[in-house]
Amino acid sequence: MLHSGRLAVPNSDASKAEARQGRLQRPPGADGFRVDSFAAVLRRHGATMGCIALACLALPGALSLLQDTLRPLAQNPRPYLVAVLLLLMFFTLWSFLQSRRRPSATAGRQSLWVLYLLFISIVEEVAFRLVLPALLSTHMERMPAHIISNLLFAALHYFTLRWRLGNCMATFLGGMGLAHLMGRGDLTLVILVHWLGTFLNTPAPPAR
Repeated sequence: MLHSGRLAVPNSDASKAEARQGRLQRPPGADGFRVDSFAAVLRRHGATMGCIALACLALPGALSLLQDTLRPLAQNPRPYLVAVLLLLMFFTLWSFLQSRRRPSATAGRQSLWVLYLLFISIVEEVAFRLVLPALLSTHMERMPAHIISNLLFAALHYFTLRWRLGNCMATFLGGMGLAHLMGRGDLTLVILVHWLGTFLNTPAPPAR
């Protein structure tokens, strides 16, 4: 993911190693720019998505909409707590196995990455599966509203994280799937599914 330093364009061996590590961004161009640090991901993508979510929540009716979709959690929190515990156990096991393969991957850094993925799952779902589609639905049918919202969602990954076009298309399709799941009116469920999917997609923070 992107870093605003100047790096040499990687050779084919480096590119293959990067692919094995699961990095999704486009190779650097002539300027050498790329996203290759946790701080860069947080600054470019996390801050952008967080600001968009805050702006969405400032819209009239957004907080009421948020409250409605959190009602299943408020009424019966136990299954969600169990789901969070199971997810954390899975993330911890994966991190333990990964640390044995890559001793440089510290437990603290990996834990911060998992928390960041939870944060990004929350703000992206609030913005692109809850508030923006509801806003657009006041001017058009629900399906076009979800399509536009998820196209914007995917495009932001192209620019903030410099993801490859194919990965952005998969992000759009995943967003549409999450939009369908949001039809249940359960924001917490959608966030947990997003959290798991995001971890499976990028389970470790980028390393230079």
